[in-house]
Amino acid sequence: MDNEMQQHHQTVLNIIKNISIKTSIAVAAGTAVALAYTLLKTGESSWWSIPAGVLFGGVLGLLNFRWLAFAVERKLMKKILPPAPQNHFIMILNGTKLAAIFIVLFVVMKWQLVNIFGMIIGLSLCFCAIIWEGLMWIPQARNKE
Repeated sequence: MDNEMQQHHQTVLNIIKNISIKTSIAVAAGTAVALAYTLLKTGESSWWSIPAGVLFGGVLGLLNFRWLAFAVERKLMKKILPPAPQNHFIMILNGTKLAAIFIVLFVVMKWQLVNIFGMIIGLSLCFCAIIWEGLMWIPQARNKE
């Protein structure tokens, strides 16, 4: 049973790594496309705003995903604490994460540091990478049946 648990753990780590790589690729491509779009568009005084928004949103989405993966991994693998305190720890960790992301998003939107639509696109790229990774697992799941 221990060997099977190790295999599951390694599979989860591979999925997290693959999603992180795919998100990084998507964010780099999205930032490059946004940069090309804004540079080709004439008369734009803040040409950096959209690419910075895509990059910022992508990094924030990846950070959120990694933080969520950490919390879920710890919950499922029960490595930190016994079950009762562990649940409270996970709740506090998730609450802290959500509060930090909310504060960052609020400040960025309030002060208009980057383009909001670029940031939304960047945040969506992590979700797209999760779907991309999930679609890669469909053939493997069918082969096991």
